[in-house]
Amino acid sequence: MLSLLDTAILAAIVSAAVTALGWFATHWSQQRLDDKRRIEKIVDVQTALLAEIESNLTRFDEIDLDKHADQMVARIMQKAGRANFTPFVPRYATEIVFEAMLADIHILPTETIDDVVAYYKQEYKLRELVEDLRSDRYHEIEQDRKARIYRDYVWQIKTALVTGEQARNALRGSLGLPQQAATLNSPGEVPSLASGNQ
Repeated sequence: MLSLLDTAILAAIVSAAVTALGWFATHWSQQRLDDKRRIEKIVDVQTALLAEIESNLTRFDEIDLDKHADQMVARIMQKAGRANFTPFVPRYATEIVFEAMLADIHILPTETIDDVVAYYKQEYKLRELVEDLRSDRYHEIEQDRKARIYRDYVWQIKTALVTGEQARNALRGSLGLPQQAATLNSPGEVPSLASGNQ
């Protein structure tokens, strides 16, 4: 027969076991909830970035960039008629979604981060070039140099389209969505610096 002391010890052991099980169940439940929230956040961030990238890629769907570059260079180099023609280049919109999600970018899968960051880095580079093309300094340079810079601008757009396709495919793959066909203006690979940047 159990003594009073033995009963107290047994009750303390049972109480400690129940408390430990309760703590473990609460921790496990909280961990599952945190994991679910993290997965939802990853999906939300990727979905928002995908929407912005797809919107950006459609900007040039109806423009033949090679033909456009040839036409603009011809107009810039035209000697008769218009002296010192400078094409108008519209400002680029701010990358609102990417900048809002920048603090959470680390939660994405590594391969997705690489492609998304490469794309937005190209977009920022393109935005800086647009500001240069809108400057008084660009308006005042000689026409042949102006034409080369404008051709480089079109080349940078094509590069942004390529990196955008890669980022879009990475995000769609990570979200389990089917891949989309490349846009009309996207070349099969990123142009080499030697071919368009000189």
